[in-house]
Amino acid sequence: MRHRDTFQRVQDYLINNYAAPTNLSGIVDYMKHGEGVTVKRETLANYVRLLESAKVFYKCPRFDLRSRRSLRGGGKYYLADPGIRFARNAGTRMSYGPALENALYVHLRSKGYEVSVGIIGKLECDFIVRKRERYAYVQVSMSVQDPNVEEREFRPFTKLADGYPKYLFSLDPLPMQRDGVRHLNLMEFLRADGDLDLS
Repeated sequence: MRHRDTFQRVQDYLINNYAAPTNLSGIVDYMKHGEGVTVKRETLANYVRLLESAKVFYKCPRFDLRSRRSLRGGGKYYLADPGIRFARNAGTRMSYGPALENALYVHLRSKGYEVSVGIIGKLECDFIVRKRERYAYVQVSMSVQDPNVEEREFRPFTKLADGYPKYLFSLDPLPMQRDGVRHLNLMEFLRADGDLDLS
């Protein structure tokens, strides 16, 4: 690798923006204007593939729920081990939203599910989970005790009418039930090595 410094900057960008929608054009633009480094799109794509092959990141592509097709660009990257972020950024505070998404994503992958970011028109469902032509829809939030957050997290579910299971994971100690959505405590689910019921 000829440009190790550029590679490290790309790696740092992805580490610091894990669980956020990401595309190559955005990274090229950030590198040019934020870091003062010009990198070709093809080179950048090779760097990202290297990091995926090394199991530093998992790519979570976007999936359009209406057309049932994968979409190009705008996917998310999740850390295979969240400790990587803290090793590279000593003193960094925990950002719970991305961290909880990351934990559930890695767990679901370990269970053999295909996991994508679900797109419903202009709305996003954190995950659409697939196995053997069965689906489940998943939202992740630190808490839904705030009515505004509750409405935000439930809104994508209101656009789904196909009957597949809907899950909301949070850290709330007393999960609520609403509109047929299965609300589970994420920590209890992970502690029990939980699995999703797709029936």
